[in-house]
Amino acid sequence: QASVMSLARGTMICTKREFVACPTCTESQLGNVFDFAKTPDNTPFVLRTLCEGAEFTQGMVNWASFIFMVIAFALIALYQSQIEIRFNEDQVTVTDYSIVVENPPPDATDPDVWRDFFEQFSEKGVTVVTIALNNEALVRSLAFRRHFRNNLCYHLPPGTDIDNNEILKKAVEKATEARKQKKKTCFGLLCNCTLLPILRIFGLFLKEDQLYERVQKLTPQIQELQTKKYSATKVFVTFETEAGQRNALTALTLSKWDSWSNNKNSVGPSSIFQDTLLKIQEPTEPDAVRWLDLSATTKAKLIQRVITLAITIGLVIASGFSINAARNSSLGVTLSSIVLTLFNLIIPFIVKLLLLIEKHTTEGGRQASLYYKIALFRWVNTAIIPIFISSFTSWIGNDSRDIIITINSVLLSELLLSPTLRLLDIITTYRKHYLAPREKTQRNMNSHFNGTHYNLAERYTDLTKVIFLCFFYSPLFPSIYFYCTAIFIQQYWSDKISLLRIWGHQPLIGPQVSRFSRKFLLPLALTAFAIAASYFYASFPYDNICDPFEPEPGFAGKYNDVTFANGTMGSITVTNDDSVVFCQQELVGSLDTGLFIKFPALPIFQPSDAEWMTDSQSTLTTVYGWTSVAALALFVGIVFGGSIFLAFQSVCKNIYEPSTRDQMIDFSGIQDMFGYVPQVKFGGYAYPWLCCDIDDIAEDLVGWNADYDENNLIYDVPYKGMKRRARTGDDSASAEVEEQATSS
Repeated sequence: QASVMSLARGTMICTKREFVACPTCTESQLGNVFDFAKTPDNTPFVLRTLCEGAEFTQGMVNWASFIFMVIAFALIALYQSQIEIRFNEDQVTVTDYSIVVENPPPDATDPDVWRDFFEQFSEKGVTVVTIALNNEALVRSLAFRRHFRNNLCYHLPPGTDIDNNEILKKAVEKATEARKQKKKTCFGLLCNCTLLPILRIFGLFLKEDQLYERVQKLTPQIQELQTKKYSATKVFVTFETEAGQRNALTALTLSKWDSWSNNKNSVGPSSIFQDTLLKIQEPTEPDAVRWLDLSATTKAKLIQRVITLAITIGLVIASGFSINAARNSSLGVTLSSIVLTLFNLIIPFIVKLLLLIEKHTTEGGRQASLYYKIALFRWVNTAIIPIFISSFTSWIGNDSRDIIITINSVLLSELLLSPTLRLLDIITTYRKHYLAPREKTQRNMNSHFNGTHYNLAERYTDLTKVIFLCFFYSPLFPSIYFYCTAIFIQQYWSDKISLLRIWGHQPLIGPQVSRFSRKFLLPLALTAFAIAASYFYASFPYDNICDPFEPEPGFAGKYNDVTFANGTMGSITVTNDDSVVFCQQELVGSLDTGLFIKFPALPIFQPSDAEWMTDSQSTLTTVYGWTSVAALALFVGIVFGGSIFLAFQSVCKNIYEPSTRDQMIDFSGIQDMFGYVPQVKFGGYAYPWLCCDIDDIAEDLVGWNADYDENNLIYDVPYKGMKRRARTGDDSASAEVEEQATSS
């Protein structure tokens, strides 16, 4: 077919069509046909597809590729599981020595008591005990106060003593007056009236007087919070040996039934802590603990996830309408593909803002939540929305708005536009080369060189989105495998360059994202492969035309002054003398026909008086239809059946089993082994902020090396009973702390 663009050749696009008479077609039926014409006497003619597609031989090649992909992905999943175990054994981390208590008694805040209790499980004892309190409000207030103070320094002359309130107030007033007298640009006035008021709600781009006001407001709030007594919410216990951790998990891991019923007879008397059956498990890595979210209840977290998921679905719907509007514009598929790519780039930022609503105790859990939300959006946005906004009869058309041409443009955009934007890294480049040299302090300048923040979940969604798109459209677009291979190659190299040259350091989050991907999303993509293929082959030739048992003859000839679907007029030549009838070949409804689905896609859904499938197509559709049923059943059985079985098993008994071998290495004998030291990560700062006293523990447990006092929140606002102030080189500071704390 010479009229087909070179990049779309080898697809199911069909340009061999001719007009045939359909005298029984109604106005509503013609509305479902993209190309039709009417003669002056209102005799309707519709375009009929003449290509031979969806033949058994063609379809079985695609079916064989599906079977190959199922086997390949099963082997990859098995290989990744083995590699995960091997990596865990080779890379000994603090999680191999630790447990976390999920339900400590609220008043159990003495680490010595916890140490004495857990030493029964290890011959070499307990090395570190960390007790997390429900003082998130205090820590969060301290963090924001410090952040606002640091930003305030940026607006004031260098050397301003911000600890002296009288001097600070005068400096703020002077800076405010200087700012008001400064000449404003049109762009600045526009931002002040539109964007900045919204950003300031979230504490961004605050002026010096606003920063000063917030600091003054937070200080008495913090002093009040410092006087409260807090309860234990989580307890992290690190043993000297791996055997200690495994002994504790074996002895204290209960069946859910025993836990729900508080059956204290299920464990020995020595395993009951202060009349409480402890719920323990292996924790995540120390730098992946989200210390400010540990007190969130299960009910609150569930409500938060429902709200954010609903907003994400709303964004998907809004994206669909935007893409449809762009597709119907004068620029057509070019603009719609750009809009789609921009949505795929922008939505992760919006979803990250939504995650501010959610509470996650681990960074891995947060990444998993981010993963499935972005994957939901990108899968639907890239693969499914084009189907629902396209006319059914345009699926194999050669027009710029037709589905295969649209997908071709999306693939080119993913191949060229996405990696270009990622490698250019415009925002970070602007910060490094424009903002950094103009900063007033070394700390502020260093903050621009921390590297671009990235999320592993976002990178996984880019990968799985391309896999889903490839599988979903492979029946219509067999050469899509070559596109996707090229996209994977550029993703590998662009991500490698970004990892080594552009991106910043990220915490060790564990295997949650990779497990979620191989256990749920990739099997779902394979299931969608089988189901989509069965419908694509069953619906060919996509013209909604069938031959009646008794056609009307006499329609061959040339017709002038016919009116086409787009309102233009012309002439047509009809070579088929017999009439045809309208038949609904679409087994899944779109926006044009209304939403419906006939599953599985089998020949039995053809009307008895208007069949469109050939014998070869009918055989192929039967094979693929039942394959889709088997794939769906296998997906449900593997993904949900295994989880349901483990859930029922855990109700009845303790199912804990070590997944790796004991390396027989003591915790204290390993270099660079970190502990569970509470700290808060705040964007734009080189180091986290500690929120506990570390004077009596080894500094190696912190996980990074810097001025610990300077990066510790507990010294920011003096309080009664404070051991000392932050070390500043003045030895008399510690002696004066009690007097200053009392007077404050």
